[in-house]
Amino acid sequence: MVHTEEFAKRATRAVHTAAHTLGIASPGAPELIRAGERAVFRLGGGTVIGRVERSAARWQEADREVRAARWLADQGLPVGAPLPGDQPLLVEDTAVTFWQAVDGEWTVPKELAALLRTLHHLTPPRALHLPELDPFDRVTERIDAAPRLTTAQRDQLHAVHHDLATRLPTVTPVLGRHVIHGDANIGNVLATDHGVVLFDLDGICWGPPEWDLVLTALYRDLGWHTEAEYADFCDAYGFDVTTWDGYPLYKAIRELRMTTWLAQKGGESPEINTEIAQRITDLTHPEHPRTWHPY
Repeated sequence: MVHTEEFAKRATRAVHTAAHTLGIASPGAPELIRAGERAVFRLGGGTVIGRVERSAARWQEADREVRAARWLADQGLPVGAPLPGDQPLLVEDTAVTFWQAVDGEWTVPKELAALLRTLHHLTPPRALHLPELDPFDRVTERIDAAPRLTTAQRDQLHAVHHDLATRLPTVTPVLGRHVIHGDANIGNVLATDHGVVLFDLDGICWGPPEWDLVLTALYRDLGWHTEAEYADFCDAYGFDVTTWDGYPLYKAIRELRMTTWLAQKGGESPEINTEIAQRITDLTHPEHPRTWHPY
């Protein structure tokens, strides 16, 4: 993994070359929206979203995301649509995919719950080859490669990772094993004139639905959702994950993932650097109240 600034430059070259290959016309240069786990661009006059993975090693995940989106659309689930044609494209030693831009507004948690309830009851085709959930996917990679972390901070994150991984087998999900989104949060749903749309399917896999439900509960705990919004979410889905005895552990794993994801953006701004340091301190002191900011 390369640092964010270096990655952004390489990703810009990659999305420009890939767009030319697919014949995607754009009146201006691709606009970088964000560079985190992958770089996301707007192009084609705002009608197309380009996603660039951090390395060619993520080609399989990008390919699975495209195929999963096409399958879910065939099942009637409203998801972000990949453009026609063979995707992903291998460019600049990375994988690039293109998607129809979704023109919409942020919605409320109960809309996410309705989509998840439908998703969790679908049966994917064998050819999709969905993997099993790995709650710690990319965590070690992020810790080791994140810019600006001190040696002490990396050691602290590795220690938290080890502790949580050791404890994970002690909890048993109660909702069974289903196809899950993998990163189900309100930021991955938009309300459009034609209804809500679910996107960012790169984490789709087999796993416990609790993994998809825990983020909304955590966001409530962080003050990012209201109590009323969370109650509506639980009513729409039909289950309150905080009543499950494994919730505290799943919540802690999600907090670790959120912290290591943000650590990739170290150096982008003083505010982000402060947030990263605060989150790492809080992870090593679970009793601390959380005053985290969304990014």
